[in-house]
Amino acid sequence: MQEFIVLNPDELGQDPAVGMDLAVALGVRYLEIRTAYGANALMLDDGQLREVRRLADERGLQVTALASPLWKWCRPEAVPGKVDSFGFPTQVPAEDRERWVDRALAVADILGTGLVRVFSHLSVGNNLTESFVDDPLLTYALKHAERAGVRLLLENEPVCTVAEPTPLLDVLRPHTGLGLWLDLGNLYEVGYGTAEAVEALAPYAEYVHIKDFVPRDDGMKQFVAAGDGDVPYAELLPALHRVRPALPYALETHVHESPGGALTRGAAFLRASLPGGLA
Repeated sequence: MQEFIVLNPDELGQDPAVGMDLAVALGVRYLEIRTAYGANALMLDDGQLREVRRLADERGLQVTALASPLWKWCRPEAVPGKVDSFGFPTQVPAEDRERWVDRALAVADILGTGLVRVFSHLSVGNNLTESFVDDPLLTYALKHAERAGVRLLLENEPVCTVAEPTPLLDVLRPHTGLGLWLDLGNLYEVGYGTAEAVEALAPYAEYVHIKDFVPRDDGMKQFVAAGDGDVPYAELLPALHRVRPALPYALETHVHESPGGALTRGAAFLRASLPGGLA
């Protein structure tokens, strides 16, 4: 199986048809769904989700992954920092969380995908940060995902509790039903953008996020097209390919100015950079 590129239509806005048309123009056949019509995918009604699926089907596109916000949350009494949750609440009562797991699995079924992203609880102050590995909801979610034929994939997200290689491996090794949604830009951001770190995590990787950035004078990040920033993809991509030579590579540019141009350049960069080439 060959590596392939995945495009998220909401990089171009909330009308999914616009991003899907760019995917067709770029020869990309696979989609990641995160938001549409001004709402997080988990908060869309079934009719809206079926419309997203219909738009993809009529263009010959396949939804490969649901970029859900599960576990990118904290308790209601905790105060999260600045978090991009893509229209989903960051403070979620414990009694509501099981319902959101069920909804994510239902959304994945409607969209026709077997991959669902999860996070690992937001890191918050005042001793209110929750443990992902000890969360009984994880056991519940893994059991129900298996029944639904869905793989839950943990993203290494810097604002969450599990972002560095050692904690990631501590979670992934004992939970065989949980895979890795590997964001190489995030790995670089937390100080582990090395071939060694990628090779250690690669056996668990089932999906890859690609984004790039350069530091700004104010200490924030300026997102740019993949290949135009500081993330050392010339080192990371070959290391990942050596261990896992067949993975989906999803462009997550976060570029707000000329996002279509950033996605176009990013797709060309990936096709030129991966040793096996990209579909």
